[in-house]
Amino acid sequence: MAWFRRLREAPVTSLFIAANLAVYLIMAAWSGHLLSFDGETLVDAGALLWDPNFVDTSRWRWLTAAFIHTGLPHIAMNLWVLGQIGILSEAALGRGLVAGAYVFTGVLGNAVSYMLASSRHKAMISAGASGAIMGLIGMAATFAWLTGQRRAARTLAFNILLVLGVGLSLSARGVSLIDNGAHIGGLVGGVALGLARVRMTRPTPRWLDVTLVVASLALAAIAFLAVQLRSG
Repeated sequence: MAWFRRLREAPVTSLFIAANLAVYLIMAAWSGHLLSFDGETLVDAGALLWDPNFVDTSRWRWLTAAFIHTGLPHIAMNLWVLGQIGILSEAALGRGLVAGAYVFTGVLGNAVSYMLASSRHKAMISAGASGAIMGLIGMAATFAWLTGQRRAARTLAFNILLVLGVGLSLSARGVSLIDNGAHIGGLVGGVALGLARVRMTRPTPRWLDVTLVVASLALAAIAFLAVQLRSG
């Protein structure tokens, strides 16, 4: 596939794809299952959880959940989309910003999802990179629109509306396959980052790119360690 060959142009996106795959393979080895995981495996690994009967309310899950997937179709779809938007975003917006945006919008999306679940007092398990991916798409669409790249912005906006439309439609039918809170929270965070990036007239300096990438990956590693220590 063309996007797979182009991943060499997007090393940060490749790193995040590899991190998601590594987490998935560890979960598969841990659980003995490859195609899908049960709720217990997801929660033990660091999925987002709200349950009035569960004492672990670690906010670190707002980050770890952005690297956890429920099954093979879930991770395949998310990483395919991540690869495409990451290739475009690294070249236009900067590698460090893509790394930071993944973490920031992933956390924000999961925080919104968690707060919505707690306000409804409804037990919920959620996981996936889609909140962060919506953040990256929102950032890229905002940047493209404000810099005159209207055709690209319209294409990205169509994808946003499609995801939100499908998610809200399923929710209206009582189907809870898609975490709309995570999508909307991630999108809002991404739009804010896109607005901020437009104000920067120059490419991001290399030192900032390196700092953001290292900090993002380190924070994710710390989050997984914190969840495991708290759950252990």
